[in-house]
Amino acid sequence: MFSRFGHKSKDKDQKDKKEKDEKKKEKKEKKEREKKEKQREPMTQEEMSRLDEVKKGIFRRVSDRDKKRSIRKSSPQEEGVPRDSSDSSISSGGHKSPSVEELPKPQSVRPVPEPRKFPPTTAPKPKSILKAKSSNPQSVTSDPQKLQENTITNCLNAHIVGEQNGEIKHSVINGTGESSPELPTSPPKSPPETSHEKSFNAKLKLPDIIPPKPPRIRELVLQRQPTGGFGFSLRKGIITEKGSGDEETKHFVIFAEPGSGPKAPQTGLIPGDRLVEVNGVNVQTMTREEVVEIIQKSGDVLCISVQPIPELIELSVRPALDGGKIEIQDDVVKGGTLKRSVSLRYKKGARSETEVQTEKEWMESEKVWLVHKGGFASACVLKANGMSVLPEGRLRIKLDHAGDTLDVDEDDVEKANPPQYDRAEDIAALRFINESSALHILRQRYGANLVHTYCGPSLAVINPMHPISIYSEKVMQIFKGCKQEDMPPHIYAMGQITYREMLQSRSDQSVVFMGRSGSGKTSNSRHVMQYLITAAGSVANILTVEKLTAVSTLMEAFGNSRTILNTNASRYAQLTTLDFDHSGQISSASVQVFMFEKSRVVRRPEGEPSFHVFYQMLAGLDSALKTELQLNSLNEPNMFMTPLQRTEDKQKAMMQWGKICTSMDQVGMTEDEKKAICHVLAAIYHLGVAGAIKGQNNKPQFAKPGSAQKAASLLGLSSEELLRQVFSSSGSSTLTRGASTRSSPAHKQEEGLTNAIEALEGFVIGLYSDVFNAVVSLINRSLSSNYRTSTSISILDTPGFQNPSSCGRQTGATFEDLCHNYSQERLQLLFHDITFTMQQDKYSQEGITCDFEFVTSSPASMVSLIDKPAQQNLIKNTSQEMKDSERKGLLWILDEESMFPGATEDSFMDRFFTHHGEQKVRRDSLLRKASTLGNTFILNHFQGTNPVQYNASGWLKGCRDNPNMKVATQVLQDSKRQNINELFNSVKAPVAGMVSGSIVGMEGSASLRRVGSMRRTFMSGTAGLKKRSMCLQVKFQVDSIIETVRKTKCHFVHCILPQHNAGLWELKTPSVPQDKPGATEEVLMNVTLVRSQIRGSELLDSVRIFRQGFPDNMGFGEFRQRFEGLLSPNNKPAKDLPEKQAILHILDNLDLDKLNYRVGLSQVNLDKLNYRVGLSQVFFRAGALSQLEAARDEKITGTVVAFQARCRGILGRKKLKELRVKHIAISCIQKNVKKFMLIRDWAWWRLFTKVQPMLNVHRTEEQLQEREIEVEHLKSKLEKIERERNEYKQLYEKTDSRMSEVQADLIEEHSTATHASEMLESETAERMQLSKEHKDLQGKYNALKRQAEKIEMELTQDADGNDSVYKDRYERVLRELDITKKRLQKQHEEELETEQHAKKAVEKRVGYVLRELDTETKKR
Repeated sequence: MFSRFGHKSKDKDQKDKKEKDEKKKEKKEKKEREKKEKQREPMTQEEMSRLDEVKKGIFRRVSDRDKKRSIRKSSPQEEGVPRDSSDSSISSGGHKSPSVEELPKPQSVRPVPEPRKFPPTTAPKPKSILKAKSSNPQSVTSDPQKLQENTITNCLNAHIVGEQNGEIKHSVINGTGESSPELPTSPPKSPPETSHEKSFNAKLKLPDIIPPKPPRIRELVLQRQPTGGFGFSLRKGIITEKGSGDEETKHFVIFAEPGSGPKAPQTGLIPGDRLVEVNGVNVQTMTREEVVEIIQKSGDVLCISVQPIPELIELSVRPALDGGKIEIQDDVVKGGTLKRSVSLRYKKGARSETEVQTEKEWMESEKVWLVHKGGFASACVLKANGMSVLPEGRLRIKLDHAGDTLDVDEDDVEKANPPQYDRAEDIAALRFINESSALHILRQRYGANLVHTYCGPSLAVINPMHPISIYSEKVMQIFKGCKQEDMPPHIYAMGQITYREMLQSRSDQSVVFMGRSGSGKTSNSRHVMQYLITAAGSVANILTVEKLTAVSTLMEAFGNSRTILNTNASRYAQLTTLDFDHSGQISSASVQVFMFEKSRVVRRPEGEPSFHVFYQMLAGLDSALKTELQLNSLNEPNMFMTPLQRTEDKQKAMMQWGKICTSMDQVGMTEDEKKAICHVLAAIYHLGVAGAIKGQNNKPQFAKPGSAQKAASLLGLSSEELLRQVFSSSGSSTLTRGASTRSSPAHKQEEGLTNAIEALEGFVIGLYSDVFNAVVSLINRSLSSNYRTSTSISILDTPGFQNPSSCGRQTGATFEDLCHNYSQERLQLLFHDITFTMQQDKYSQEGITCDFEFVTSSPASMVSLIDKPAQQNLIKNTSQEMKDSERKGLLWILDEESMFPGATEDSFMDRFFTHHGEQKVRRDSLLRKASTLGNTFILNHFQGTNPVQYNASGWLKGCRDNPNMKVATQVLQDSKRQNINELFNSVKAPVAGMVSGSIVGMEGSASLRRVGSMRRTFMSGTAGLKKRSMCLQVKFQVDSIIETVRKTKCHFVHCILPQHNAGLWELKTPSVPQDKPGATEEVLMNVTLVRSQIRGSELLDSVRIFRQGFPDNMGFGEFRQRFEGLLSPNNKPAKDLPEKQAILHILDNLDLDKLNYRVGLSQVNLDKLNYRVGLSQVFFRAGALSQLEAARDEKITGTVVAFQARCRGILGRKKLKELRVKHIAISCIQKNVKKFMLIRDWAWWRLFTKVQPMLNVHRTEEQLQEREIEVEHLKSKLEKIERERNEYKQLYEKTDSRMSEVQADLIEEHSTATHASEMLESETAERMQLSKEHKDLQGKYNALKRQAEKIEMELTQDADGNDSVYKDRYERVLRELDITKKRLQKQHEEELETEQHAKKAVEKRVGYVLRELDTETKKR
């Protein structure tokens, strides 16, 4: 029996081996065949002409026949794509790729030149609004022979002209309906961001940039003020007008800006108004001095004409709900703000007949966008009208630009919106929300210098790449107190939305900036903070705009650097928190810094400089300080930096150093503190000049001891002490752990030199890290206060997404780039969770059924690939579950490899691909290995829209801890220079590793008392980080950032790059080769780049959820309180009516479209098409709640006006009554005066006036005594009350202090309870899962038991038979069981023996240690 089974298994093994050999042979033959195809010579001109003749002849014979039958066949989906660096990306979003039609192969095919290969595309194309995609999508073939055959066949059938590795070219149809085939042409080189869009054999052009229609010129009449002016100021500025091509025109204009302040007169001017005429004289070409002279010569009345500039046109012209335009009336903005201007948008009158006719003609034209690889083109759908009938799923369109007619798939077109939506403020306001329409809006607005666009609840900001005049204090004033619907899209509007919501909800808010490097995140975050400071004000001027500018200047100087993507790139993540008191004023602030790239001071990519402060200090120091720092000679080579050489660069750096010094004064730095920072910076420079070499006896030393002496003098220690501190640990450093032991002297010398250089680099990194931490601590010292706070607004600015290959660097991204990209992925996951997951959960909890599909893809897969820890599940049912649980993320694998002796980048790559590279590479793969370079791999970030190639060389060394960083901290704290010693002993030491800076609460500040638990979380997390490796610090710091922001209400700002080199616009003007098709159009905006950013950030998906869902919600109680007043007194619900019924009654009687809202879980007796009643909240569609708020404001305004009228009437009648009393009094006085004039000379009257005062003397004395007694009584009573007041005051202070402590304890207990509840829920879920698995196993056990009983019964019945099959099986199982028992017993004995030996060794070691301890104890 066993021999038969053994033969079968052996035959099976041989068969499998044979199949594997055959597969290897086939792969080898295929590679050789592909190699031969590549070496094949291209076709000659004669062969090409002959091919044309064959095509024309065959086309005439088969064209009629092909019209009667379908020519499309499905091709099997390609399982994977080769791992090659030319494959630029793999989609991870789970979207289907567009279908590709493949035609039958002809019997004989003439060889044609191999088509040019292009990188396969990955970014998913959104579904068409005309028809759903085909259920059988087909992928693109990559076989060269197959491509050649398909090219010929497609040309013969006159449908698809060519297919080139994912790019499909369609035939052009002339006006008569006949097809004219053409040979495929080579498309332009695809950009780094890839897409699934097709290429068409037609002249495709992006829509022209249509400038906005200039608003009306407003005429204002101003009166001269008592101060002598007219209440406005003049400012000269420059505006830039963009053309459709690479044309920018700059104009000098004079702005007439309104006055600022509460006492400023109401002039009717709007920020951005340019002066056109003064007293009828055109002043557009005059200078500012000439205009001032004309105004001074005016009388008491001044007539001016103004017109808004294009950048700020939306302050005076707003869109209506139907896409039309509404001009803001002068009386609305006379108050200097846009408050309550939203009502105009809901009150637009009926449209004219011309507008209706234009709208009807546009609807009949069926305008669409043709989506292609280079962008989109405007077209219209053609009806049949006698033309050839197209197969199902195909459309015939006519391009608006060239008039060509194309037959395309329905998935290749998207519906266009009416022209009035070309510059819509909000993408969610479009009739048809699709990708091309969104890109069209962004491009049209960008061409008109409108760089801000609402995307539902988020804001999209495109880098303007030139200065624009839209940021000023006057512009801030006009946004104060406004709601979102009152304000046009602007970064100040986002600040106002956040501030208003904080005041209304009394909850913490946050503004999160996301985008690529160079997209303007830092600049926009500064604009938000400037607006909040201006709009809210601060207590005791704790934070002003000037101080904010100083903080930004210092942070940019010490933490920013120029990269290949950005001239001023932040190399750290910054979380700025503004704390507000109960009145809404800023009471304190703090700056938290994470993931500081401090290693950049010694190591950085080739061609990139160090931090700005070094070059600015070397160029801007005065002669005295330069002599003190011994920086007079800068000609020696420096291993860390090279001073500036160009004169203009030195001048700019000198000016910037002056700003740095001024900023240090504004944040309260003393002269000693400033000198201490300069001394350390100069010491770093001298250490770079000193260098490191191996000296005598193979000991490390400085290459230039003179420079080392200068550094030691500046740091406050001797040169011998500096030498010992820097190189004492280099000989035993664990930084360099090679894969093998180097035994040769040359190798030992090289390794020693490497250790010496690494020791010096670690020391310098520690010095600069301490300097940066000191600067942040001093900034926090100037921003802290003891005032009470209630709420806060956090502004999160992180380094942008890094893809160096987009700007020409092909060596691969660094580990620091991976860290910044990981943080952006986490922010994108946060955006996904808040926008989609939390909304879906809220709908589920309230029972809201939505008629749309939620987004199924998520950035979680990429985040898991980077930071997933190994799971510790108790039960693993299958081997796949075991593999998944043991699979770790990149950071964890790198952490283990960095600590393992002998590990190299090769071993790291092997482990990484062992964990995540087992599956065959497909289009949805997140990870691929690049084959052209060494330790390189490709990660498809942002769901496959942005592939980045990383180079892992040097990662292990960078992730290992350098002990000299801690040595540098000790050197600074023990310095003999008093200023350095005091400065670095007064601030907390930075966290070792990649994290540096000041964390809230670590400086002992008394601010932010209400978030004491949050401070404790950061401090405990920091203590835990010190025990982790440097690469894991990245994960835990990002976890801290996300957890902090998640506790607030998040507002997202998406910053978008219009060009790959937009971050370098200050250095040079971006240009595109003009010989490239579409080059002129791409100068303004790279549409494919913007498209990939929109897809990766899920902006359109969030807009669809915002538009189709119910983003606005309000609790029953709040809704009834706010909107019950809109009903008439007779329609108001009764007070004792249940809350749900009252809400239904209010909604039924409001003038609101019932389809615009839904209410929680539904009841059976209600109309489900209109609204639903649920648990606790009312849900509204976008804009519905704004209409209710506008109606409420209008009614409240009317009520207030009526109340003011009644009050004025009462005051008027009261004043009239007072006037009547005064009139009677005057009459009485006149009458008495007349009588007095008659009797004043009467003798008796004179006697009476003399005697009367004597009669009252005694009475006055009595009254005086009574008053004195009363005063004494009041004094005693006052003293008693004063004592009681002091007692109550002391009691109040004690109670208040106790209450603060209790609140802090309550917050901590609440956090603990929340954590415990989460643990309980997870444990309950795990227990339920284990219970379910137990039940399943119990069921399987019972089934197996019954089967065993059945088999045993059959064995009993067949016990007498000789040929019983069960008996043989039973005997075989018994034998196998005996063998297994013996094997397990042997294995157990071996393991037991091993454990016993280990136990003896441990006991021996413990005994040895105990003896040593006893010996030491006896010695003591």
